[in-house]
Amino acid sequence: MKHSIEVRDVISRMSSYNPPLENRDPEAFLLMDFNESPLPPPPRVIQKISEFLNSHVHLYPTYGDFLEELGNYSGVPAENLLLTNGSDQAIDIIMRSLLECGEEAAMVQPGFQMYDQTVSTLGCKLSGPQFPADFNFPHQELKESVNTKTRLIILINPNNPTGTYVSLEQIEDLLKSFPGIPLLVDEAYYEFTSDSCVSLLSSYPNLIVIRTFSKALALPSLRLGYVIARPDFILELQKIRGPYDVNVVAVLAASEQLKHPEHWQKMVRHLMDECKPAIEKYFDEMQVRYFSSKANFMLVEPPDVQHAYKFLIDNKILVRPMQRPISHTFRMSLRMMPEMQRFMDVYTRYLNR
Repeated sequence: MKHSIEVRDVISRMSSYNPPLENRDPEAFLLMDFNESPLPPPPRVIQKISEFLNSHVHLYPTYGDFLEELGNYSGVPAENLLLTNGSDQAIDIIMRSLLECGEEAAMVQPGFQMYDQTVSTLGCKLSGPQFPADFNFPHQELKESVNTKTRLIILINPNNPTGTYVSLEQIEDLLKSFPGIPLLVDEAYYEFTSDSCVSLLSSYPNLIVIRTFSKALALPSLRLGYVIARPDFILELQKIRGPYDVNVVAVLAASEQLKHPEHWQKMVRHLMDECKPAIEKYFDEMQVRYFSSKANFMLVEPPDVQHAYKFLIDNKILVRPMQRPISHTFRMSLRMMPEMQRFMDVYTRYLNR
């Protein structure tokens, strides 16, 4: 008689997080669904990777002085930094270090699904208000949702998927209002906004910031993120993260991106200063409702989401339909201007069908 392996009850009751990754052929489709960089890293990054693969792939990782490089980029000493296997691992180890079974994390919802996924594995839950219909940040409602079970407050800034921006003043107010509760600020799209709360770290020991190399820095396949926090908390996180969890190929590529930022910075400015105004002007002229963002994506509200999604797929364009409570929208990423023009041409045909 066969016996299945029994997992913890909180795991058996969970659903899995399965983003629609299959059949995303970049040769066949215009990929506007995952907020990726529209451009690959420059050749020097690929060259560094190739050199490593040809010589040192059989050795355990050594990371050299990359934390110092990252500290120079982030404006903090190396002891304030922890590398992680993507920002997903940063979310995981921070929550595992702070949350006991039955406790809560407060976050305005909907947000990045990994937060709900991770908190559920611990037998905890996300509390907090829903975004209003205009997706403005419900600052007071979030404060009022904090209760005796709240062990962590989470801000995604700008929020994925709504694009909502949280001001530095609002972040500082939360830090002041709840000095005994850690505040995690997810700055995955920092390079697109140029706004950060890292400057508050010297005044507020309860601040934790996470970032990623998956967005503007164009390395999502290599999985590299990092935590910025007070050194004493970084030391606690090091107890959870494995010593070799971060692969050296990611670090080599990231180092090259930081040493030679011209390529990705030019791409960011093109997206934010040219492509974003162009698509917003187009939607305004076509009377399409959309929700702007300080990052490289936006939500769009078509007459019928499923019809629009299918029409775009039939025309080899992938966007991301949202789930409840924002299932009346799809999320689209910015691409380079010729690709944005292609999207606008196709969407015009959809509206005129």
